[in-house]
Amino acid sequence: MFNPNFKKNRIGNSPKKKAGFIQIILIVIIALVLLKYLYDVDVVDFLTKGRFKEFLDQFYSLGSKGWQKYSDTLIKVWKYIFEFVKNIFGKLK
Repeated sequence: MFNPNFKKNRIGNSPKKKAGFIQIILIVIIALVLLKYLYDVDVVDFLTKGRFKEFLDQFYSLGSKGWQKYSDTLIKVWKYIFEFVKNIFGKLK
């Protein structure tokens, strides 16, 4: 017989959801490859060998160097975005 909930049941396994999952996996893999070759951070090696503390130390060092170099720029961008959002919400009232 005809099932009226056929479309509702089929939507859960739609190709869009599967494509989204595959897309996220590809983005993660690309990010790991870029970290390996651009910054010499091998996340998979650190995780498989149980050297997670070394990975965190290297990640913190990278972030610290980036903050020292670009802190002024990041603060200016943050202030600009904050003012922009504040102006948009101010106009909506």
